[in-house]
Amino acid sequence: MNTCLKIGNRRLGGDEIIAALVRYKLLEPLIGQILLDDAIKDITLTEQELLRALAGVTYSEVPNDFASFVQQWCENAGVTAEYFQAVVLRELQVQKFKQLHFGNQVVTEFLKTRSELDQVEYSLIQLNDLSLAQELYFLLRDDGADFAQLVEQYSSDLEFDRPSGLSDGQPTQGWIGPVSLSTLPVEVATLFRQGKPGAIYGPIAVADRFWIVRLEKLMLARLTDTTWLQLLNRLFDRWLKTQVQSFLSTPDTVAVVSDS
Repeated sequence: MNTCLKIGNRRLGGDEIIAALVRYKLLEPLIGQILLDDAIKDITLTEQELLRALAGVTYSEVPNDFASFVQQWCENAGVTAEYFQAVVLRELQVQKFKQLHFGNQVVTEFLKTRSELDQVEYSLIQLNDLSLAQELYFLLRDDGADFAQLVEQYSSDLEFDRPSGLSDGQPTQGWIGPVSLSTLPVEVATLFRQGKPGAIYGPIAVADRFWIVRLEKLMLARLTDTTWLQLLNRLFDRWLKTQVQSFLSTPDTVAVVSDS
């Protein structure tokens, strides 16, 4: 009896599943996971490691009947023993694989990409008119004009970006951020990296406009637990992508063939 995959009202046979993998660009992720299976096949987890991962316990004696502990965990999580072995345990093996193979590279990766992780908050006015931009810059720098008031006063002439998380009707008063410093024009990013909060710069020619900016807050990247995990995953993803590309570049590694 032939089997098929049922999704809603659709039933996909073998050929249709293959076509779907290609159409929805799922073939490469699938290949990556198959290659990963080979990479983690020798990764084993101690009962202490499982206990820490499943129960969040760092220092504790392993239960005498560990199998019963796992069974109880599965019941509480609403998963079967088969799902635990196939999915949960595999994910824990993947996490340990990441730590073993890329953990010692995280500090180097941080130092190499640190500038990409720095963040900044700033106020921005964009103008097409250079003379007006110069006038407003001196008002801000020399006369202590209020940045937000200038935005409001020249709202018909000024354009400024809107920070994420605000609705269209919510006033921003020209405030941007936090955003990655690496996303800013290099001339602006350089000024911010060397400046102090409250410093005003402008007019700065960016494309066909003139920017007036005030540095509000500079947040230099630190190797926190969150950043460490982010970089670990980046290193792993880069490695896995390379493995897939290498695999696909080898002739006849992927093909549709008959069972016979």
